[in-house]
Amino acid sequence: MTPRAPHLQLHPDPSSYLDATWWPESTDLATELPDLITALQLRAGPIWRVVYDPALWSPAERDLVLDERVIRLDPYPFEMFGTVYVCGTNGSVVVIQAVPVAAPEPTGAGPQPRPVTDHAAMGVAPAL
Repeated sequence: MTPRAPHLQLHPDPSSYLDATWWPESTDLATELPDLITALQLRAGPIWRVVYDPALWSPAERDLVLDERVIRLDPYPFEMFGTVYVCGTNGSVVVIQAVPVAAPEPTGAGPQPRPVTDHAAMGVAPAL
């Protein structure tokens, strides 16, 4: 069985707070993350942590094991509904707006205005 590609739209504008918009197919974070993480590893390097808005997802375990790596999953109630931070071990952070399953597909409109969250508050990558 071929893994499905995540429905992900990267934002080319480097001045944008959001790096991508993602349309997961369910509210099961552990099911949805492996394909997303695989798609983002070229951009962020090995992933060590995902910080997510718990209002969008069913309850999840604290850790996800993917390819023999443990990825920490941390719920955080963001001001911007559905925000997901994917943290690489190299210090990179990819900020994603997850669109709820029942939401309509994009119509070409750009990212909406949003509050800025302090990336430093999300923590730093552990020393390797």
